Amino acid sequence: MIKGECNTNIKQHPSPNHGSRNGWKPDMIVNHITAGSTATGALATLCNPAREASAHFVVDKDGTVYQLVALDRAAWANGTSNVATDNRYYGRSKLAAVRDRRVNANLYTISIEHVCVSGGTLTTEQLAASIDLHRYIIGEVKRLYGVAIPVDRAHIVGHCEINPVTKPNCPGKDFPYNRILEGLQNVAITSDTSGTVKIKRGGYYTAKFSGANATQIQVTAGTGDVVTIVPINRGEDKLAAIVPIGKPGDMTGIYTTAPGGQPVKRFVVQIV
Repeated sequence: MIKGECNTNIKQHPSPNHGSRNGWKPDMIVNHITAGSTATGALATLCNPAREASAHFVVDKDGTVYQLVALDRAAWANGTSNVATDNRYYGRSKLAAVRDRRVNANLYTISIEHVCVSGGTLTTEQLAASIDLHRYIIGEVKRLYGVAIPVDRAHIVGHCEINPVTKPNCPGKDFPYNRILEGLQNVAITSDTSGTVKIKRGGYYTAKFSGANATQIQVTAGTGDVVTIVPINRGEDKLAAIVPIGKPGDMTGIYTTAPGGQPVKRFVVQIV
């Protein structure tokens, strides 16, 4: 077991492919998906000096975590170029921080490779290990550098956001950014409502959301002119009184959003 708030055993598998951070402090975690479907293949590639590629960590499908590069070293995973004609030019990044810093993104990032399942989907074991690993990295960066990595989508990102031209599908369209953010925020929210709820004009429906820090979530409607939502904090639960304001037949999704996270659809409301 390693130090820090990590419940996952991390196996050391050193790679020779790394360099100095040149004085930069890491403040961004970059998620990747491997090209192959086995950890054995990924480790062989990322530890091969001839490939000039690496990552700080690899998370296998069964949740096993391997560390290849120390956190105080720059892994060769998210290289950007300062040449405007290069497809890896930092100015092509989707992230303002990458564009503004104008240096190789490897200098201030920590990378996690996830062994490929399909489209960025993670197994249950992988997801749990990845959340735990993200939490460990955040704690270690705070300990080593005094830097608090924000738990949001500007700092927990995908390779496709740094190198959208050369890596448009890494880690994939189905990668669970939102579930990782919610896991890091300890917001495992459950709803007492699912499916479609029918509400009559003149009436209302109250939904209850429970879980750690449930009172911090926001409850919103996908379509603002269908219902009004009145939030109520009751103990450790979040209640939401949903009042129809649209016309019969109107429908909208009801979403919860954790601080720094993205909306998660919980159920649908239809006015009758």
